[in-house]
Amino acid sequence: MRKVILVAFYFNQLNEIASKRLRALAKYLPMFGWEPIVIAPNLGSIPKENDDLDCRIIYVDYEDMFSHYLNKFNFKKSISNSKNSDDECVESENKLKDSGSVENPLVSKAISLAGEVFAYPDGMKYWFEPAFKEISTIIENEDIDAIISSSWPITAHTIAKNIKNKYDLIWIADLRDLWNLNPYISHTHIRNYFEKNLEIKTFENADALTTTTDLAAETLSSIHPNSKIVPILSGYDEDDFKVFEDISHDSFIDDGKNINVSKNIGEYDNKDNNKLNFIYAGSLYSGKRDPSLLFKAIRDLENEGKLNSSKISIDFYGDNDNLELLAKKYGLLNIINIGGRISHKEVLQKQAQSDILLLISWNNEKEKMFIPGKVYEYFALKKPVLSIGYKEGSLKDLIEETKIGCHVSNLESTKKALLNFYNEFIDKGYVEFKSDANIKDYSMVSMTNKFANLLDELSD
Repeated sequence: MRKVILVAFYFNQLNEIASKRLRALAKYLPMFGWEPIVIAPNLGSIPKENDDLDCRIIYVDYEDMFSHYLNKFNFKKSISNSKNSDDECVESENKLKDSGSVENPLVSKAISLAGEVFAYPDGMKYWFEPAFKEISTIIENEDIDAIISSSWPITAHTIAKNIKNKYDLIWIADLRDLWNLNPYISHTHIRNYFEKNLEIKTFENADALTTTTDLAAETLSSIHPNSKIVPILSGYDEDDFKVFEDISHDSFIDDGKNINVSKNIGEYDNKDNNKLNFIYAGSLYSGKRDPSLLFKAIRDLENEGKLNSSKISIDFYGDNDNLELLAKKYGLLNIINIGGRISHKEVLQKQAQSDILLLISWNNEKEKMFIPGKVYEYFALKKPVLSIGYKEGSLKDLIEETKIGCHVSNLESTKKALLNFYNEFIDKGYVEFKSDANIKDYSMVSMTNKFANLLDELSD
């Protein structure tokens, strides 16, 4: 079996979508003839939860940028190395910019500029030396065929680039989000200049660049026109659905027909079958993910005499972000259930009981190239999806191509989709999952197979 080094900063943050993609590669690459050796940072307070993985994982020393400078100047301040959020941004840079509540705008600006300088290319750059040293030792003692690096952070790629230059291994650079073309990251003009040049120089010898959507790959080609760029979607992990012990797993995933899971789960069946139930589990990101369109559509349709809101229930799990006030504004407080944060296993169970799976994304052009990881679990659950977000882009295309539900971006389209779901439920007592897509095409196994095929192709 050929060996591949996987440089994975985000690996044991189990609730982060970044970790899910990387852990899936570690888990499933052996199925396709590749033995992964994972290089991950020792983040101290983040547990090494690897019971589901049968591969070698090497944790190397790690010090984030903020702690590095505190230690360098002997500041007596306790800083945790825990990285338990992955907003796909430079966390240590943000720490430097935000450290200490500063009211003076000149001081705030100075801190921000310091972040631009010291967190280049990112706040995890002090991981480079120990990771590079460890990987070099492995390569010099074993037959290693390839390396895969995944960002964020960019430091993962600078490690792999230097390994590529020293040992001439096959190198795939996986950009879960883009680097300079990431719409959510902004820098000064000076930093942008250096950052763009660094990206071009970093990837000039990469054998392939991978992204998570076709649109992201197309966008990336504007900076790297001569590079091999391959879009590889993420997916759901079939093992996550073993919570449904009362259902044949193969039929749950493979059956092309709708499965009314709530009638088969037994102990999990506590849904009110007289109500059309929607569910959303996750963050609303301080209102950027906004359910107002759905609430207003329900209110308008009821005012028009086209539906009875008492036949609808909407469950939210995660942060509440003023949900109660928003529901009260539309007179829908009696149909909204705010459940707080629950485990991923509980989320899957409750989603399996629902009729419609809500997918709420930011209604902003910046979202065009992204596909939320949650949608892949929706494929596995085989439930109709109501997606609310930007009018065009990768998510809309995926939903329409696979027919897993409806994607809406304005009031009229939301009212139309909602009324169709409501009328079907009133008529039949359930809403049919109408997709004819091969669900397993959207699994982590399928994703890993594509990476393995690319490794095989580059190795020939």
